[in-house]
Amino acid sequence: MVDADRWYREMFEASTVGLALADENGLLVLANEAYAAIVGCPRELLPGRSSREFTHPDDLAQHAAMEQIMDDAKARGESVHVEKRYLHADGTVRWGWISASEVPGPEGEKWTMAVVHDTTDRRRVEDDLRVAAQTDALTGLLNRRGWRDRLHQLTTPSGAEGAVALAMIDFDRFKLYNDKYGHGRGDQLLVRFSAAAADLVGARASIARWGGEEFALAMPGVGSTTMAAVLTELAAVVPDRQTFSAGHTTLRRGESVDDCFDRADMLLFQAKRDGGARSYGDGSCRPSE
Repeated sequence: MVDADRWYREMFEASTVGLALADENGLLVLANEAYAAIVGCPRELLPGRSSREFTHPDDLAQHAAMEQIMDDAKARGESVHVEKRYLHADGTVRWGWISASEVPGPEGEKWTMAVVHDTTDRRRVEDDLRVAAQTDALTGLLNRRGWRDRLHQLTTPSGAEGAVALAMIDFDRFKLYNDKYGHGRGDQLLVRFSAAAADLVGARASIARWGGEEFALAMPGVGSTTMAAVLTELAAVVPDRQTFSAGHTTLRRGESVDDCFDRADMLLFQAKRDGGARSYGDGSCRPSE
């Protein structure tokens, strides 16, 4: 006759998937080595502790609601599947895809068995792909998609308070520069400007390569005066004595972002038409310094 308990124990121990059993108070009773590796705690120290200790702060609300989540799923005849983050002992974040089910304790108590698949590598790959999809390959700045996503965050009710200033920047006579020095040096000009611009604006603004030698800039919580000053600072860090033209404006109440951006683009066009090396804002026309 097969010793079922022994076989289950061996399967529990040998599983490469994290397995943990918690009592009615949410305290761990058993955990295998795979689970210990996910949370970064020696297995022998896990019994009597709550997985709350290893839960990422942003997921503590989900942890606290887990009993209710399980009751709701049980009422629907479904299993519980959630994704959460663990704070590993080495300071890294580990992602786990958890299947949780109710099991009877030795006295009929409601215990919980959790099966935890470590999805950290998958999440890292997804995050890398997401970043790549929003990043300009040459300069490392945001691309159009990334900038629009960032702008959406800034203009939602939960985003930045107050005004949002937008600007479009375009290098002057960039084709002539490429023709004279070659496209390789032209690319290096864009890279050097991007690095200097990102360092200059820091967390104050979001800057993106819009395409070619065009750049887009968004500054939350400021008006045209501040944006004009920042554009003057940026004009001073353009390498090789090159210049740019810019148009800038602020998002108006009830206005769409696209309409605001189109207005900045038209101001840029006017600055280029008037000879370049200048930035125009709403109601003002002045050369860049």
